[in-house]
Amino acid sequence: MTALPDLSQLTHEEKDALIRAQWAQVQALTARVAELEARLGAPSRTPDNSSLPPSKGKKPNRAEKAKRRGPRSGSLGRMGGGRALAENPDETVAARPVRCAHCQAALAEADHVLHGRYDKIDLPQVAPVVTRVERHAGRCWCCGGTTLAPVPEGLEPGTPFSVGIVALAMYLRWLLLGSGVVRLGPGSWAASTWCASESGSS
Repeated sequence: MTALPDLSQLTHEEKDALIRAQWAQVQALTARVAELEARLGAPSRTPDNSSLPPSKGKKPNRAEKAKRRGPRSGSLGRMGGGRALAENPDETVAARPVRCAHCQAALAEADHVLHGRYDKIDLPQVAPVVTRVERHAGRCWCCGGTTLAPVPEGLEPGTPFSVGIVALAMYLRWLLLGSGVVRLGPGSWAASTWCASESGSS
């Protein structure tokens, strides 16, 4: 902190300059104090009022999960725990040995004991649904004019790809290319997807 000069040794001009400088400093400090007080009274930062990502915000109406004690209950025969088994599996495959791996003796059903049980989860195969559109034109016997039948919405002539496929292609284009994960190269799957989306939007 700078010591206060001897005012008796200052001229009127020097005193005026000192007063102006102190006044400017007081104004700056007052504004700083007001800013800090506003921060103390401001609400906490959330994704709604700041640049925080949604994953950092508190989830509304969601009860806090109780902390798990001990290892997770795993599938039978699986080390280290695992996810719970599905209540109603779509298919059950039972693998049973036919012969002893050591002496090649035949094993009967009574010799078997359940050693392990676990689930394997997969997605069903996605197959395209092709809709053939046959558009007819009628010729008027009265005036000789030709009337072309209207088609349902979404089945208009043009690109063979539906709105859903074009939307999916555009989403994949944004997801893969926009994030820089996949490069668009000639003959690549991403390039084919991009061409399909462009043909649908043109």
